[in-house]
Amino acid sequence: MGRLSEVTVLFADTRGFTALIHQRGPEEITPYIDEFFKRCSSIMIKHDGIIDHFRGDAVLGFFNVPIRHDDHVQRAIAAAHEIQKAVPDINLAKGEEDLLKVGIGITTGWGLTTTVGSNRCTDYTVMGDVANLASRLQGMAGPGEILVSSDVYQAVQNGFPGARERVLELKGIDEPYVAFTLE
Repeated sequence: MGRLSEVTVLFADTRGFTALIHQRGPEEITPYIDEFFKRCSSIMIKHDGIIDHFRGDAVLGFFNVPIRHDDHVQRAIAAAHEIQKAVPDINLAKGEEDLLKVGIGITTGWGLTTTVGSNRCTDYTVMGDVANLASRLQGMAGPGEILVSSDVYQAVQNGFPGARERVLELKGIDEPYVAFTLE
């Protein structure tokens, strides 16, 4: 029933999606989200990441399972930067300069990787604090930001000397949480 594995989780979500749908309608916004998902998929695959799922306007993916890499944290960071660089291209290709904006949260730690569902529909997923925290960090990341846990930052800090430390209040975590915004 799954296995406990060291994973790095990337959660990317667009900003202002509900307002965009309300203002412009799903017919106009869906092509942007579709292209965003396509780009995220190809970027994640390029870095040996797994797409856990697409939900609404968000992408959850993880690294180091089932394809193991000692540099799984660095792979997630590289994917996040490529995703952020792809967003302006998506906007311009669709005729808008600044429509989609994305915030990304990344964590690393131990999570249960498993298949869940029924005999008709299954999902290969990661569960645990590592996934929940990535979601929380994504929610706190501003447009265009990559917000990472302190464990992720420790693994990549030499490459990001200008990272900004942030002390956050996160749902489900009793104490203030230290995270870092990567430029």
